[in-house]
Amino acid sequence: MIIFRLWNLIRGYVVINITNTNYEKVINLLQKNKINLWDIEKKEVGISFKISYDDYKKYYKLMKDTKIETVKKTGFAFKYKKIKLRKGFVAGIAIVVLCLFLFANLVWNIEVIGVDQTIAKEIKNVLNENNIKMPLTEGSLNEKHVETIIHKNFNNFKFVEAYVEGSKLIIFIKEKELESSVIKDNTPSSIISTKNAIINKAIVKNGQLVVRVGDVVYEGQTLVMGIVKNKNSEEFMMVPSEGTIYGKTYYNFELKEEKLKTFTNYTNDDKKIYYLKINDKKHKIIGDTEPFENYNYNERTIRFPVFSNLTNISFVSGKYYEEKSEDIKIDENTAHNNMKVKLYDELLKMCSNDSKILNTSLNFEEDDNYYYLNAQIEILEDIGETIKIFPTEAIDDDEVNEEIKED
Repeated sequence: MIIFRLWNLIRGYVVINITNTNYEKVINLLQKNKINLWDIEKKEVGISFKISYDDYKKYYKLMKDTKIETVKKTGFAFKYKKIKLRKGFVAGIAIVVLCLFLFANLVWNIEVIGVDQTIAKEIKNVLNENNIKMPLTEGSLNEKHVETIIHKNFNNFKFVEAYVEGSKLIIFIKEKELESSVIKDNTPSSIISTKNAIINKAIVKNGQLVVRVGDVVYEGQTLVMGIVKNKNSEEFMMVPSEGTIYGKTYYNFELKEEKLKTFTNYTNDDKKIYYLKINDKKHKIIGDTEPFENYNYNERTIRFPVFSNLTNISFVSGKYYEEKSEDIKIDENTAHNNMKVKLYDELLKMCSNDSKILNTSLNFEEDDNYYYLNAQIEILEDIGETIKIFPTEAIDDDEVNEEIKED
């Protein structure tokens, strides 16, 4: 009942008196014309009731002919008629309210905490290149997306957090505490083997070489010891090792290639679709979604300067490209070449750039479904890695001499 009264107040209603002694005939006439009456009350002379403003406008002539007396007009509909006469005032209020709403939901500035001004400027430039430009509405700003962009473009940040506070986008950053991987000239060190290999050549500028050409060494084994004998005092001391140790290494590979492969090609058929994007939600305007059974879909966002930043409204143009799958039989030569390319790609990841291939053994086989490649590659490469050494106790000269002799 309260809702009914509230609704009538919003749309407006008219209070009417009927002083005609034959008021029942008038009521029947109004109801016959489907005019809704409510709050009917009997007065000392005649009756009073209420009708909606819409019915009053629609059947005004009928009521005038029946000599109905209008007592009161109430509701927003009547107030609105007065306000409409002052269109400039109403428009001004609407614009002010809209501007207050928009400006209150805008992020105007970016503040970077935890780094110097130079890096902060670089971060702002990166965000600007990724279409994160101020001002932006708070609803259109994805803090996680901002964090992802910064992590992708800066590798020396340990922690990144972005959040909106008032009219600012706060970006809190903690940089990694990088330890220098370069061993200082005066830091004692040894050289160990990074792989299982056969020693081919050793060039040692500093330190004690403990292996010979032709020796088989294993990963982690010491090649050059950072302990040498002092010529003046005949005592042993720790020194930084320097040198290059070349070894022969062997890599085994097992690869296979399908004889029948499925390839996807584009046809000449495509379909377009358009969306209206409001606050990251897309509303379709025209076009069909998924018009093909197999397709590839690409889209681009069209943003309007200032307007899109203030309202977070943009247009999205999408395009479906029809795809067709086809099974193609791979011939033997093509399969062999593909497997060779994969083999050398994997080998490049495992060896240094200055490595040299000494010998290659390739064995091709096949069955009903696959081609196979079994390969062994002999490589000449630098197998040494420099590591720091730390004294744990006083160096025993006899023990060192004995260890060098054993090696």
